[in-house]
Amino acid sequence: MDLDNEYKGKRFRVVHCNGAMESFEKAKKHLSRQKAKSFSRGMAHQIQRLADGHKMTKENFPPEGDLPPQAGKKRFYALKRKPIRGYCWLSSKYPNTYFISHYVYKDYQKLADKDINKVCENWVRIEENGNGR
Repeated sequence: MDLDNEYKGKRFRVVHCNGAMESFEKAKKHLSRQKAKSFSRGMAHQIQRLADGHKMTKENFPPEGDLPPQAGKKRFYALKRKPIRGYCWLSSKYPNTYFISHYVYKDYQKLADKDINKVCENWVRIEENGNGR
C-alpha cells in the first residue's frame, strides 16, 4: 500500500506537497522490503487519523520547529513513526488543511537545518505565493 497524494477526513484535508511522496519512497529504502510494506500501511493509517481529527499524542505528532517569522508564532509538526518522520503544518490560507512538506529517515535526534529550511520553503510557496501543493 502506498500513500495517497491527498486524504479527506471528517475534520481535515491532508495534502502532500510536491516532492513529498518521492521523499517518502527515498526514506523507505532504508527499511527491509517487508518492513517498508507494513510501514506504509501504518503511516497511511496515521495520516487518516489526523484527517479524521483524532487526538494525536505528542509522541506520534510532536511540534518540531518554527514556521517562518511571517507565520506568527506557529510551529510545524512531525508525523512520527520511527524511523521516518513526515513534517507538516496546519494551513492558515487553506481552511482545515494540513500540508506534508516531506519525509526523512531519521536516525539522529536533533532537527536538521535542511529540514527546517525545506518546510519553510514549502510554507512560503503555498501560504504566501498560493502555489498549490
